[in-house]
Amino acid sequence: MSGAAMVLALAAAVLHAGWNLMVKAGRDRVLSFWAVTLGSAILNVPVLMILGLPDPVTAPYLAATTILHVVYGSLLVAAYERADLAVIYPIARGVAPLLVAVGGVLWLGDLVPALGWVGIALVSLGIIGIALTAGVGSGVGWALLTGLAIASYTTVDGAGVRAGDEAIRYIGTMFVLTGAVWTAVVLVRRGMASAVRHVRTQWREVVFGGIGSAGAYALVMVAALLAPLGLVAGVRETSALIGVFGGYRMLREHVTGRHIAAAVLAVTGTILIAVS
Repeated sequence: MSGAAMVLALAAAVLHAGWNLMVKAGRDRVLSFWAVTLGSAILNVPVLMILGLPDPVTAPYLAATTILHVVYGSLLVAAYERADLAVIYPIARGVAPLLVAVGGVLWLGDLVPALGWVGIALVSLGIIGIALTAGVGSGVGWALLTGLAIASYTTVDGAGVRAGDEAIRYIGTMFVLTGAVWTAVVLVRRGMASAVRHVRTQWREVVFGGIGSAGAYALVMVAALLAPLGLVAGVRETSALIGVFGGYRMLREHVTGRHIAAAVLAVTGTILIAVS
């Protein structure tokens, strides 16, 4: 893996962990998550104006991924309402590649090499370890559901990008559609006055959260041009460790040595799955 690809993937990990820290730290996490999706949508509008819309064949995939991204956001917010980011984030990020790998074996007939099975075992042990350190009723179930949503939209997006034979317009459209639907959700749940007030007072979430969300996707795409996607994805998942550290340092969350060890196991397993 080239140094440039490594730097880009690590930057994507930092950006992704950063916007999650922003959402977790928000007073109203529904509005904070919406602000991030709004910022991402705004950033991608000029991209679509320049490049145009994706191939119509991708429409069913875009409809499905928009719904899945809204479900993902709802689950993530619910999880952050119930537990620390240091618990939710590594479980959600770890279980997604685990589910994709296992699902490929069960339903698609994929062959997983020995290194991949080692990675699956490590991710499983890491998730179990984090769950045990977190305790019962700590939002672990919501984190697992969030991971399921991530795995689902990842699978749909992979199929959609292949169907349209390009990624930039597809992903840009996904961001715009998700931002539009989340705006409708927020207007129903919080009302116009609360939404406008949040954007006015918490504009940094729109700007920096949007840059973090859209920027992480963009950096991964560029890195994938310079190195195998599996290696890029593996490095990108170090965001889980960055999230644990950020939760400890910035949000003053309680993190133990066993928690850190379990997170390291999960991230190591994710990297092995990606490179196998």
